Amino acid sequence: MAVNNRSIIRKIRKLRGISQNELGELIGSQSMISRIENGLTSPTDRALQQICDVLNVPVSDYFETVFGKKKQLSAVKNRIRASIY
Repeated sequence: MAVNNRSIIRKIRKLRGISQNELGELIGSQSMISRIENGLTSPTDRALQQICDVLNVPVSDYFETVFGKKKQLSAVKNRIRASIY
């Protein structure tokens, strides 16, 4: 993993000038945001989508940052296209 999800959520939240409490109010609860950022729980799919929406980050960019797979997937996609043509 390139970056863990809790650090990237915290970094983006702080860059956007949003407190844990503000983000929590928008998506459910501050305690949930705290637990996610402290690695005590992982966000559900729905919570992750809501967090990304509030932070104005495409979910695909979140996964690219966390897992760093975009370049690998592009290479595979190009190989598949080349084999079709």
